[in-house]
Amino acid sequence: MNLSRKIVLVIVSTFIALVFIVAVLSDAILLNSFRQLEKNNILSHIRQVYNQIQNRLEQNDVTARDFVINIVEQLHTGQKLTAVDRRYFSEYNLKLHQIDLAAIYDADGQFVAMRRIDSETGTYCAVNGAQRKAIDTLVRGSRDAGGRFLRGIAEVDGEPFMVSLKPFAALDGSSRGTLVVGCFLDRVEMERITKLTGFAATLTSIHSDQLTPDLTQADSELASTGGFVTKVLDDFYVSGYAYLKDVHGQPSFIVKISDQRLLFQQGKTSIYYILLVLVVCGAIFCCVMLLFIRAAVLKRLASLGATVGNISRNSDISSRLEVNGEDELEGLAESINNMLESLESAERSLKESEERYRSLFERAPDSIMILGTEDAEAGCIVAANCAAAVQHGYSVDELCALKIIDLNTPESNLVAGDIMERVAEGEWLTTELWHYKKDGSQFPIETHAGPLKIQGRTYILKFDRDITVRKFAEESDRMYLDQIRQLNEELERQAADLELANRELETFNYSVSHDMRGPLTLISGYCQLLLDDAAGLDPQARAYLSRIYESCRWLDVMIDTMLKLAQLTRADFSPEQVNLTAICEEQLDSLRRAEPGKTFDVLVAQDVMVLGDRSLLKILVANLVNNAWKYSVRSEQARIEFGVKTNDVVPVYFVRDNGVGFDMKDADKLFRVFTRLHDPTQFGGNGIGLATVQRIINRHGGRVWAEGEAGKGATFFFTLAPDVRNA
Repeated sequence: MNLSRKIVLVIVSTFIALVFIVAVLSDAILLNSFRQLEKNNILSHIRQVYNQIQNRLEQNDVTARDFVINIVEQLHTGQKLTAVDRRYFSEYNLKLHQIDLAAIYDADGQFVAMRRIDSETGTYCAVNGAQRKAIDTLVRGSRDAGGRFLRGIAEVDGEPFMVSLKPFAALDGSSRGTLVVGCFLDRVEMERITKLTGFAATLTSIHSDQLTPDLTQADSELASTGGFVTKVLDDFYVSGYAYLKDVHGQPSFIVKISDQRLLFQQGKTSIYYILLVLVVCGAIFCCVMLLFIRAAVLKRLASLGATVGNISRNSDISSRLEVNGEDELEGLAESINNMLESLESAERSLKESEERYRSLFERAPDSIMILGTEDAEAGCIVAANCAAAVQHGYSVDELCALKIIDLNTPESNLVAGDIMERVAEGEWLTTELWHYKKDGSQFPIETHAGPLKIQGRTYILKFDRDITVRKFAEESDRMYLDQIRQLNEELERQAADLELANRELETFNYSVSHDMRGPLTLISGYCQLLLDDAAGLDPQARAYLSRIYESCRWLDVMIDTMLKLAQLTRADFSPEQVNLTAICEEQLDSLRRAEPGKTFDVLVAQDVMVLGDRSLLKILVANLVNNAWKYSVRSEQARIEFGVKTNDVVPVYFVRDNGVGFDMKDADKLFRVFTRLHDPTQFGGNGIGLATVQRIINRHGGRVWAEGEAGKGATFFFTLAPDVRNA
């Protein structure tokens, strides 16, 4: 289908859709408006008819009240009920009050008198038995209602009868009877209502067996909703319905009026005329639009199409369309010219890109090959670069005449099929293979292969790298790893031997300590006995015995100290957050209580938290604080300071005093076991305190050092974590 037919189809389809939409909207809006208007009209008319009937009932009520007043006055004068009807039920009086039938019943409900006149002639006419029976039934019903005033529409002898029942009493209040007045809704009365309202109404008893379908449906709707009901009978008539109730308030008759649907018919006719005018105008508009489109668009599009077709057939993208105006089609021609310029530029860029990639392909240092996967090309080397040819010892043409299985070793060909299947499914993979060179030698390669799409056909693009040097390096690394593994095994054996030697040394220490304690105990005991029993012993001998006893005690203390120092290196290490400030203050308080007579200036840094073993850190702080206390006690104004410096890589903690100090040339002797820089007679101690400090700090991975000057105090610095800068 050419463009002209498509445009015609679109315009006609649009016009048909527009007509359909207008028709639907007209039916939904205009016709619904007409339907609602005629419904409101028929409701208004049925109300008028209903109101006329109610007015007639009210007129009967007024007449009944007037008659009752006069009857009561006559009874008061002494007349009987049988004489009353002669005056009030006369032909003249009944016709004057438009009453068709009047009757009197006594207090016991017994019939007294009844008169009926012909509404057309105004003369009396006979009351048949059916009419008499119907009136008797109404009176009995009024007595059952408690003597209330009743009115409504009753069926009397098959005719609708507008009746009012008014009970009356004597002046003393005693009931005397019931007055019945009313008129038939016969042809004369209905004609009167028609003249007043302009609509012919019909009355139908709801108890009738011959209700038409519309009356049956109206009866059902009135029973559920009440009020008034309208119904569309057909395309030409609409009806309104209302209930007429009997003296007990129950529906007895349905009043119905019908009217022609003139508004609806006029509305339909108007819509038909509108649609006809729309069709005619639309047809004219479509013809004009088609002629305009054909002249202004289609011919020029055909010319543009022919020119573009010639450019396409000749593959001459350097040609250009002629642009002579500024409308949309000329803009399209200019856009086509721009597109041709872009295609020409893209073709130049594509050629340049192809040349660049060709240069990269040819000059790449790694081997690059393209393998076929379909039909006769399956497994063939379709293309290869110079690096691939040099790597295998062939020329490029010789390499492209081979298949990949010719280059693979037998072991590599066993896995080559699986590799090609996985790559053909879209997977990129890297693996190691062995290839043959032209001279028959083998060499290892690392190949990286994946799928390549060229003009709808699938190929395998593979990059190969000679890994002979890497394999040699890996073999060398393997040899070095074997040597390292052997060295590690030798170190593990030496460590096991060292551990065994340490255990034996520990056993030896305990054995020696135990063996030494026995003789020392005997010597010290005998010395004590001699000193206690030899009162006349020579003073020189007594001095010798005292020295022997003191030396035994000193040696015993040394043995205990050595055992404790050995146990310290084997103690369990349980790191946790420890408050060094609290430990330091606790130790200082203990020293103050032990020597209350000494005064010190104490400066302790607050909230110093460290990670370490709590029990070991207590020993560390106790030794450093006791050392500062001991060597500062002879100062005039003794001072001890505990603090921390955080400007280093790791925090540096220190304990400073202003005691006797030491010479820095002896600093390397401070942490030796049993080494003393001062006279033992002046300062007590066993010579292992600082050695203990050093071992505790070593277990925490830190380091300890001291700075001092003779007579000016000393400062001991320590860390509790490895110092990478000094490692």
